[in-house]
Amino acid sequence: MTLANLSLLAVAILLALAARELWKIHMGLESRTWEHTTGVLAKVWVEDMPDFELEKDPFHDDEGTHSVHAHYRYKVHGRWFQSRRLSYRATAWIRFGEALEMIDGMKVGKEVDVFYDPRKPERAVLIPGSSTTNIVFLGLYLVVAAILLFTGLR
Repeated sequence: MTLANLSLLAVAILLALAARELWKIHMGLESRTWEHTTGVLAKVWVEDMPDFELEKDPFHDDEGTHSVHAHYRYKVHGRWFQSRRLSYRATAWIRFGEALEMIDGMKVGKEVDVFYDPRKPERAVLIPGSSTTNIVFLGLYLVVAAILLFTGLR
């Protein structure tokens, strides 16, 4: 495989990641207008991200990076649904304080506010909206793709 072909493959992957991030931004904005119901939190936790090398930690400090997870169930029009999506915001590779802030006040077995898509009630989040991190990732993917496209095809 030539360098140009590898560059094109990398650009295609980066564009796919950018499209996914754009979808998350769109869905996050949509979720701000979704219907609201009450659900029950089955599980919520913060987990350390893998420690491959210290250099891969974007914060380069003792706090490291973490991911936030939640499992919950909720009822819409008499039908029960289960979801694992906390938010369309970034929920992985985030600082510990930010992770804790996302789940502040959430306790297993307690009621939580659930925002669900009225057109597709199985789609829901506990934290509506998107974040600047989504925009940063989108920009990063597009910039790196453009650089690879420019330098890899010369």
